[in-house]
Amino acid sequence: MDRITVGIIGFGTVGTGVAKILLQGEKELENRAGLPVKLKYIADLDTTTDRGIKLPEGMLIPDANKLIEDPDVNTVVEVIGGENPAQTFIKKALSLGKNVVTSNKEVIAKHFVEFTELAKANNCTILYEAAVGGGIPVLHAVRNSLAANRIEKVFGIVNGTTNYILSKMTSSGADFAATLKEAQKLGYAEADPKNDVEGFDVAYKLAILASLAFRCHVDYKEIYREGITKITAKDIADARKFGYTIKMAAIGINHGDSVELRVHPVMVENSHPLSSVNDVFNAIYIRGNSLGDSMLYGRGAGELPTASAVAGDIMNLAFRAKEGFQKDTDFNLKEIKILPREKCVTSFFISCLVNDESGVLAALASILSQKGVSIRSMQQVSAENNCAAITCITHPVEEGKMDNAIAEIKELPNVREISSIIRVGLGQ
Repeated sequence: MDRITVGIIGFGTVGTGVAKILLQGEKELENRAGLPVKLKYIADLDTTTDRGIKLPEGMLIPDANKLIEDPDVNTVVEVIGGENPAQTFIKKALSLGKNVVTSNKEVIAKHFVEFTELAKANNCTILYEAAVGGGIPVLHAVRNSLAANRIEKVFGIVNGTTNYILSKMTSSGADFAATLKEAQKLGYAEADPKNDVEGFDVAYKLAILASLAFRCHVDYKEIYREGITKITAKDIADARKFGYTIKMAAIGINHGDSVELRVHPVMVENSHPLSSVNDVFNAIYIRGNSLGDSMLYGRGAGELPTASAVAGDIMNLAFRAKEGFQKDTDFNLKEIKILPREKCVTSFFISCLVNDESGVLAALASILSQKGVSIRSMQQVSAENNCAAITCITHPVEEGKMDNAIAEIKELPNVREISSIIRVGLGQ
């Protein structure tokens, strides 16, 4: 190609940011790329709302198919989000031999294999840097800069909504419901926040990140997922007493013959850098066999941070324009087993409400010991109405063994409820 001619599908927050970058920086981008980078069309059903950017006459159109079918457009940018109709538009563009850039983590997590096979068959490519970590160039780092490493572990905070909610709960002492309402009012959480607070968004992103880091196919449905809706103000306070901060984490560990993939809240030691990643910021740790540990940090969402990653992929295409796109290593991924959750090893924080009677603490400790769970610390605090609160933190243990212990503890006559079970630390 002697030029990159772009059509953007979606003129929301991210689409507006991409248009600003391409239109306002056109000359500078051409100088860097060594060939023109032109925005020809933006397709969106809403062609009347003012987005705060002046577009040339005829650039904004309502028909995405017209954009895709235009022979001048060789690069289609999809930023509408969701599975459909994004999947349809991407498949059509790839089938016509057009390169695709997307920020859509859901459609990539669900249709990665299909898209890469289409791209390979039609001598084009699909890039999706903005799908994980917003403006943080983590996929580029894994795919290129760390290509000589065997990636042993990836973990971090990759969802701004849940990080904002947990950060505000930590700083204010408010409960989940009130903090979620505040996040929705500020635009950090959707009216229907399920994808974020139930962990689906993080699972999509971990599937993408792990597939590149561990060079294997990852089905997002096989990732263990647990949201933050059960985290209480008391959990936050208990974590603080023990020297921890609660974060929503994506964890991927390469065991060689299998990979461990988990998405759930976790108590992070206050000495760990992730504990101080707050509000809508994201941070991703990568451990390579040669590199050791490295952390990438930045804004995980927003108009220009996410648009920066999308525009970066467009520039990547420009740099590769004369080479063709058949050498994408993303197409060559192996099959590997996902380690069952029951075999994953982690530490646990457990909080129980029990009758304030002698022998209860000993009974709990005995069950944990019998099930192979070693206790690191344990304490009992008297409460009202002849109750006591028992909290303990375990040493690392297989989750299956913890499941067995919890099931037996629930049957004890003096245990009123197990109020919280939260994982501690970021995996072995």
